[in-house]
Amino acid sequence: MRPHFDPGVYVLATLTFFIDLIDVLIRLYLRHEHTLSGPAGLPAPTSIPLEIGNFTPYEAQVHLRPYAIVVSVRNVDGPSLNRFLENMAPFRHRLWVIDDASTDDTWQRLQDSGVHCVQGVHNRKKPGAVKALVAALPPSIESVMVIDPDIRILNSITEFEKILFEFQRSGMGAACPRISIRHAGALSRFQQLEYCLSFTLGRKALGDQSTTSGIALYRRDALQRALDRHSLSVYAEDLENALLLLIEGEQIYYDGRLVIETDGMATVQQLFSQRVGWSFGLIKVYSEHWRELLNNTGKGFIFTYQYVVYTGVLGLLLHPLKLAGLSILIASALNAADNLAGLQLIPDTIFTNETYIAAMYLKYTFLIMAVMPLVTPRGDRRHVLPILPFYIFYGVAQIVPATVGYLNWFSLRWWGRRVYRDHYQPVGP
Repeated sequence: MRPHFDPGVYVLATLTFFIDLIDVLIRLYLRHEHTLSGPAGLPAPTSIPLEIGNFTPYEAQVHLRPYAIVVSVRNVDGPSLNRFLENMAPFRHRLWVIDDASTDDTWQRLQDSGVHCVQGVHNRKKPGAVKALVAALPPSIESVMVIDPDIRILNSITEFEKILFEFQRSGMGAACPRISIRHAGALSRFQQLEYCLSFTLGRKALGDQSTTSGIALYRRDALQRALDRHSLSVYAEDLENALLLLIEGEQIYYDGRLVIETDGMATVQQLFSQRVGWSFGLIKVYSEHWRELLNNTGKGFIFTYQYVVYTGVLGLLLHPLKLAGLSILIASALNAADNLAGLQLIPDTIFTNETYIAAMYLKYTFLIMAVMPLVTPRGDRRHVLPILPFYIFYGVAQIVPATVGYLNWFSLRWWGRRVYRDHYQPVGP
């Protein structure tokens, strides 16, 4: 006799689906509201209309104000540094590099390359190094793009400077580009779809209250003020930048025309470590700024939904329920396999009903298949299509490293040590 189906347990088991469903519907609506002004009836590429006036390409080039592309590097091997400099060749005259106290010959190779470079005496990690580099830039530079050394700007220099000119004219504090994962193996397909959901839907839905990524455009004075208040921790440094800017009254928008290609995590172990670090950073930054976020709910629905409801309530407070739901799904899946094999090793209870895993798989997969064409650029759809039936396992599995990241934060506060060492801070607690 099969166990009784319990609606409460069913809701708990599929809580992740219901949260994602509601979030997708809200963001699709918000994105639609913000992008009605695109040309020829197509959605606009930016999260808000950029009303900057009419300029010819010549006028835009003439009035483009000085800018810099800045990056922090440390102990970069020769081939990787050469590849980075080759990728940045069209922007080389605007590139500024800070050597974050390398212990190898990185500084010498930077000098030999002829690129603008600054030597850091102490290892500050990315936020501290970028702060020092931005302070050392010529006073005439008004805009700064912060990048990482493993990226490639897919836009031509002409396209890039047109986008940058519009950013400068907008007066916004920051702009977030679209991040694309370089096609390299099966794991990159999952990460690419995840990034499409995060950028072309997640950030684009937020209007002028969007959030930055590790690669972003900034108005120089806004970035300097944010870095002056920044904890300078490498954990969630981009989220901390965004929150500091928004709390101060600055605006951040998403621009899908600016496309940055980066390397995804090549192995499951690297991906797990990255997500542990992301989750540690999320709870760290949120614990430091939650009072300011609550005090700024008057900014409107978008700010309140993204930074209080979605991040604070659905992301952090409800995480224990997500973990309980994952446990039920695992028990349900194991019981289904047990019954299919006729082993009868797992008892049939309301917590091991086979219906839970079946319902979760069907609903979540249908949701991803329905959303994929709406969030994935045409050139990437064939790349992510084969993994759609399996994306549920990737998506739900994110609960595990998130749990470890949150446990790291609590254990570090209570006992002074982590339960798991991620790759962001390999030395120290």
